Amino acid sequence: MTNPYGQQQPYGQQPPYGQQPQQPGYGTPSGGMPAPYGAPQGQYGQPAPFGQPAYGGGPGMGMPGGDMNEIKDYKGWAIGCIFLMWIIAIFAIMKSNEVRTYKMQGNYAMAQQASQSTKTLCLIATIIGAVGWVFAIIMIIISIVAAASVSTYCSGYYC
Repeated sequence: MTNPYGQQQPYGQQPPYGQQPQQPGYGTPSGGMPAPYGAPQGQYGQPAPFGQPAYGGGPGMGMPGGDMNEIKDYKGWAIGCIFLMWIIAIFAIMKSNEVRTYKMQGNYAMAQQASQSTKTLCLIATIIGAVGWVFAIIMIIISIVAAASVSTYCSGYYC
């Protein structure tokens, strides 16, 4: 086999980087040359304007080009909700795990949706749990006051 410069290459040796191997009778490859590496191109092969993503979307839009670290999983809040409303907190923890899974898969739209679901579940658990704890504390105070105000009646023999 000969390279473009007419030099013979030994059997099994590949041509230098960036050169296409020439086979007799085939000529140039059809379909053109692949796009070179470099800055991402915008629409119709034009360079993307500086500061704008070339592939659509943007930060927080769930698209490549956005920062995946912007999508929060709210795991700490979900774990803390166990003490407030544990039934809802379990579902919030499961959704929080889905956020991490979707982010690792690169599915930013689903990660954003799971993040919003986690936040909603944590908010509901926090509100219900806080109202429940306040109600329980009020009931304990009422019980203590009621127990302290009960007078004992003594009728002579058992006092």
